[in-house]
Amino acid sequence: MKKIKKILRYLIFVICPAYLLAGCDKGFDELNINKVTPTDINPAYVMNNAVISVSYPLETIVFELPIVQQIVTPFGGVLGGGNFNQDNRPRNAGNWVRYYDAMKSLRDVLNRTKDDDKLTNLYNSARILRSFAAIILTDSYGDVPYSEAGLGFIEGIVLPKYDSQEEIYKDVLKELDEASAALDAAKPLVTNDVLYGGSISNWKAFGYSLLLRAAMRLSKADPTLAQQYVAKAVSGGVMVSNAANAVIRHTSLFRNAIGEFLNGSEANNYFL
Repeated sequence: MKKIKKILRYLIFVICPAYLLAGCDKGFDELNINKVTPTDINPAYVMNNAVISVSYPLETIVFELPIVQQIVTPFGGVLGGGNFNQDNRPRNAGNWVRYYDAMKSLRDVLNRTKDDDKLTNLYNSARILRSFAAIILTDSYGDVPYSEAGLGFIEGIVLPKYDSQEEIYKDVLKELDEASAALDAAKPLVTNDVLYGGSISNWKAFGYSLLLRAAMRLSKADPTLAQQYVAKAVSGGVMVSNAANAVIRHTSLFRNAIGEFLNGSEANNYFL
């Protein structure tokens, strides 16, 4: 009798876990799918994320603005950068991270819209914004990843090559010229665009104004090429009023990092 009880206990011990495991496996995949997490994102929203990434990151106040003497601080240490022409690594890295975050998002937008005739305006707007990010990056750091930047997920390129500033500027000129001309108000508009609300005329003015800026950067390095693209920019139509300015309107929910910085702990450390 004791042997029978031992055998029964053994069978229960072996069979029950196997039964339970089989029960847990039933519908396991479906049970672990999060039904409220998006599996796909509208590329227009990815574009908006890129717009926000390039809208004057906080590090601008440490390097770019002091270099051109718009805002300056007499202090060093954590505030040192463009004012003393010194390498403040945490702040120096900030622009790199923010603008390459934008480059990554813009690559995704370009990859998903390049063959969609209904999204040509979004595609060309992304080309313009990518050119803007590239100009900031190469002006700040010199030779930087450009042609292979943002392709880690799409093509598995996790160590993108560095392109020369000359190569970057020549491609940026081509991109701005082509993308600005290709914008078409007769095609579907991207009305949830946080920069211009889908206004093709403003996007064109932005694109051609950037083309003018990029061309003028080359006025001494390559006067002939510069003159060629300056003429194209002026002919295409640059910004002629503040209505075309590329401006992000901040709110109490979406706050301006530079505004918080200057109105907070650093209010007395920076001067116009």
